[in-house]
Amino acid sequence: CAIPSFTCSKPVKFSVPIPFRHAVMNLIFYFDQPILPHAGGTERAAYLLAQALSRHGHRVSFLSLRQADVPPGELPYFTLPRQDTLFCRENREYVENLCSAQKTDGLINCGANQDDSFFFSHEHLDIQASIISWISFDVRTGLDYFSCLLRKDFSTWGNTMKTLLRHALLPCKKHVAVSNKRRKYRDMFRGSDKVVFLSPRYTEDALQLAGPPERARLYAIPNLLTYDPVQPDLSGKENAVLYVGRMADSPKKVDRLLNVWKKVQPLHPDWHLYLVGDGPERGNLERMAARLKLENVHFEGVKEPAPYYRKARILCLTSTHEGMPMVINEALSYGCFPVVFNSFHAAEDMLPNRETGRLIPPFSLRLFARELDELMSGPYVPPCTKVLTNYHPEKVIPLWMECLQDQP
Repeated sequence: CAIPSFTCSKPVKFSVPIPFRHAVMNLIFYFDQPILPHAGGTERAAYLLAQALSRHGHRVSFLSLRQADVPPGELPYFTLPRQDTLFCRENREYVENLCSAQKTDGLINCGANQDDSFFFSHEHLDIQASIISWISFDVRTGLDYFSCLLRKDFSTWGNTMKTLLRHALLPCKKHVAVSNKRRKYRDMFRGSDKVVFLSPRYTEDALQLAGPPERARLYAIPNLLTYDPVQPDLSGKENAVLYVGRMADSPKKVDRLLNVWKKVQPLHPDWHLYLVGDGPERGNLERMAARLKLENVHFEGVKEPAPYYRKARILCLTSTHEGMPMVINEALSYGCFPVVFNSFHAAEDMLPNRETGRLIPPFSLRLFARELDELMSGPYVPPCTKVLTNYHPEKVIPLWMECLQDQP
């Protein structure tokens, strides 16, 4: 199967050092939440990259707004003095002093898709270090499929009126959202030295939205693999469909998956759906499953996902928007076939053909159910995994080194 490629414009372990020359650099990774190996996608992606750069001799530290309960012991970990707000004098002075004391060469803001980009900017911080804004989401998150982000509640007359009012205001709200995002990216392009996107498609989206950058150089670098690919154990595969991720209404929309399961499960009574993860919508989803009288649905909570990938035949992702979801590559690494709504621009990078995974037009539950039924009805066929070569350390780390060492 053909695979796309990226250019610069068990967790993975390095058995042999990757050969390329580099100067040792002092780097700080920032994210508002603790950067931990088993946290959310952004945190895990940052942790894997930091570990990889550390193994290549760079001096890497972590910085977060929120305190980690148990910080990872391998690398230095710092927490901002004020955790109730990022934008304050105490935090600004702390970052400036930390960068000076560490002789920091590069400060990688892993939360650049949030308003943290206004803080980690040369217009706000007086630091000599390069500021690298790392965008871990689709640039058009919150703009495409705008009406899908509307919370609908018809349970009472009052809630119905509120829902109709929100719907009437959608054109105005979308105009404001586009204007705010355009301003955000223009400010980021002006206040950062470099901006890293997960796909060339996102780089193009940003240029269309904000125009050419005043200062920053733009790069497209995918996330590292979480797991080394393994040969699927055909005897270990069960009649299991899997979801791994946060249970949050606006981006993830796990309720769509439950509605799909309502359509397909009666046709396949020996199949089970496992939902691994937690979040603010879990209680609502459990009540929805009970209301729909769904069978063989298992809410597993936060667990190490590898055993589930190992036994599941199919992974489902029904999100309204994503960036480059690590769960897709994790599933492929274990021979778990992805079925995903084509609702984010990097989806076709990750699943370039039907042998690798199935992309469903957003947000057709009927077509999603049809593809899922087809896969559940036939014999297990492992997905094509050639696309995973794009995410190997041998490909990704040199792209990051080119970015980090590139001089303005």
